[in-house]
Amino acid sequence: MKDEKLKDENINHAFLDGVLDGSHEDVYYHFGVASSDPILRGLRDVQAIVTAGSAGRIVEFADRWSRLNGGSEIVAFPKEDRFVTRYTAGVLFASHGMGMPSASIAFQELMRMLFLLKRGDLDAMDEVFWCRVGTSGGVGLPAGTVVVSSEGLMADLKPYRLLRGGDGEYWFDGHFPTATSDAIIAANAGIDGLSVVSGRTVAGNDFFLEQFRLDGAVCLETAETKNAWLAWLDANGVRNIEMEGAMIAGYLNHWGFPRFAMICCTLLNRLEGDQVTATSEQLDKFSADSGVALFNYLRAHLLGA
Repeated sequence: MKDEKLKDENINHAFLDGVLDGSHEDVYYHFGVASSDPILRGLRDVQAIVTAGSAGRIVEFADRWSRLNGGSEIVAFPKEDRFVTRYTAGVLFASHGMGMPSASIAFQELMRMLFLLKRGDLDAMDEVFWCRVGTSGGVGLPAGTVVVSSEGLMADLKPYRLLRGGDGEYWFDGHFPTATSDAIIAANAGIDGLSVVSGRTVAGNDFFLEQFRLDGAVCLETAETKNAWLAWLDANGVRNIEMEGAMIAGYLNHWGFPRFAMICCTLLNRLEGDQVTATSEQLDKFSADSGVALFNYLRAHLLGA
């Protein structure tokens, strides 16, 4: 048996072990399934968990992966008012909504679900690849660049943290595994019309205020303060801004997963403005390119293609 990479001491065994031995059920409420649900029995061979904010993207990804696997069966979870979920050919695709609060619910339940599916086997969980795919605002990059995150940070360039009541804060590690990021970039090398780079990513708690935008209904910044913040990000290796990455990296690092990534295409260069001005055709390509980068990696590492 190889050395365990997962941090067993950080897994909530006080709750999760009782699910395995039948002492109590685990209800993945926002996905509409529970640990006793027969629908989960067919997911035990899951090799990858792919998430995105958009429900439509999840459906499209699952359809594409099914076609690449000879028309494999697609299993849909029954509840879709919060998150949309599809499973096919070893990959669980799930939407997480927008923002770290919404995504934190999805990831808490997905991590618990994976513990159940792998029966608490750390070696088996260790092999699972996680990825968030999305869009973002670029920093010093032309629109359409695909960024594979090296680190997820908050607006002050510090890692994700949560308030611990009045007693302080919980801090998390926001780094993404370098070997996985390098493998994704390598799987996309030399493809015409696809630019894939690595860089740090800022995750905002707020789409307008914490991203120093000037086009919100409430605006607390000036052109000078916005440009100073963006220049500071640029100088510190930040290449894009989105809404979930710092939390996702923090949670997955807490359990010690060794293979996870975030792939986001930039819709604009924030150094040049706040509003997306690309054409609908350009936006369609930008949105598709992050998925293209993901599927090039999945084909190489799950299908051996």
